Amino acid sequence: MTSAPRPLSSSRAVRAWTVALLLAGGAAIGCYKPNVKDGGLRCNKDAGAGKSCPEGFQCNSDGFCVKHPSDGGVDRTDGPVDADGGPVDVPPEVPPCYDARPNCTPGPGMCDPYCQTGCGCREKCSINTKENLTCQPVSGSGMPAIYEACVIQSEGAANQADNCAPGQVCVTDNCARHCYQFCRNDNDCTNAACDREVVDGGQKVCDVPYVPGCVPLQGSANTGCGPTTGTMSCYLSSAHPDKTICDCPAGAGGPSTECKHSRDCNRGLACVDRQDGYPPRCWAVCDRTVDAGTGTCPGGASACHPYYGNPMGSVAHPRYGYCY
Repeated sequence: MTSAPRPLSSSRAVRAWTVALLLAGGAAIGCYKPNVKDGGLRCNKDAGAGKSCPEGFQCNSDGFCVKHPSDGGVDRTDGPVDADGGPVDVPPEVPPCYDARPNCTPGPGMCDPYCQTGCGCREKCSINTKENLTCQPVSGSGMPAIYEACVIQSEGAANQADNCAPGQVCVTDNCARHCYQFCRNDNDCTNAACDREVVDGGQKVCDVPYVPGCVPLQGSANTGCGPTTGTMSCYLSSAHPDKTICDCPAGAGGPSTECKHSRDCNRGLACVDRQDGYPPRCWAVCDRTVDAGTGTCPGGASACHPYYGNPMGSVAHPRYGYCY
């Protein structure tokens, strides 16, 4: 004979009902949220980015789930992990070291701006406007190309720096500031002479490039380097008098003014070394092909002489000379 089922006691009934309610409520409400201690649960690296911690928590840099991460909440679970399953600290990216010029023998001093040696691997060797060598990082934005505009910081100070690339320096002329390349001889330059000085008598850089098509005559006849009202003028090269260049007048001296380069003279003049016991001076440029005599010289000049540069060399320009 089968006995009738025994009725549940009141306490057992309450417990059963509570379980039923919880199960029903769980189905209606959603996932169960565990009571997680802040920083007490390790991030689940297998859950994927953004899912490594329970809702309301984020994976901290130490590999544990926290409510307020110290690293701004960057999920590191998709990166490399250590033996304990925590993220491996990845060092910040650093710029590459500057390369020294290969097979270059440095000169005396703390560093060599041509060889790019003597400074830290992320510093460039340069020279400031007081002719002192410096070791400083490239400063400012970008690295302008050669002859492009540049910016100098802390000019004249021991920490003077600029934004030109290693092996270059920001040089001030009357027009603006431009990047120039350090050099030791003309072979280091492309279509230019190694005769420009950062500071008078100091380190040399490649001068502005040759411009065969410009005309170095006076006034409106000076063409090929922009409008006559512009800052650039056509000059006979002092270092290579058989060539012409477009340059900014550095001194803007008139006729008979002492000079070192043609750019020390006004538009249409050239710096002439006559080797007559007097310093080189600015004289008007003339066209020797106009006639065999005075050519385009103004009144009072005796003739249009061949131009041999400064210092005087053995090669003259085939067409242009100077009036004297």
